[in-house]
Amino acid sequence: LDKMAAGGIYDQIGGGFHRYATDAIWLVPHFEKMLYDNALLAPVYLHAWQLTGNPRYREVCEEILDYVLREMTDPSGAFYSTQDADSEGEEGRFYIWSPDELRAALGDEQSAVVERLWGVSTRGNFEGRNILHLARTEAEVASETGYTEAEVHDIAQRARATLYQTRAQRVWPGRDDKAI
Repeated sequence: LDKMAAGGIYDQIGGGFHRYATDAIWLVPHFEKMLYDNALLAPVYLHAWQLTGNPRYREVCEEILDYVLREMTDPSGAFYSTQDADSEGEEGRFYIWSPDELRAALGDEQSAVVERLWGVSTRGNFEGRNILHLARTEAEVASETGYTEAEVHDIAQRARATLYQTRAQRVWPGRDDKAI
């Protein structure tokens, strides 16, 4: 569960899981998001939180449910079945970032923190751009940057909100609006 939630298979910005990973380390997903995958994973993370008390599991569960309510629910309250992997004719284009895009959205100071946290590099990890994943813990980033762990967490939360709004301006992947 930890590796999945830290990997690129998990949407670090908008919550929810992509359909599956194409590699052994959960980094590169097939970017399609399926309702049924997220419907099955939400209670898994909820039960893991209940059993362990690990707050990250609760956070992932809540983010999955927020994603489903926000992006996969039609006005009548039914659920859409899938979001496509492609936008603008490229798989994953909606979800991947360059360092310049992060800096433009966040500014240099905030970007410097989340680039460490999410493993962002100029070389990229997917077709010259970056799939965001938790490359370091908040504690590790705190020790590297001089911020406290709580400050790194707050910076990351603010960055997620800003990057979600920035990403929302992109061409969205198609959605299968078949109501379930």
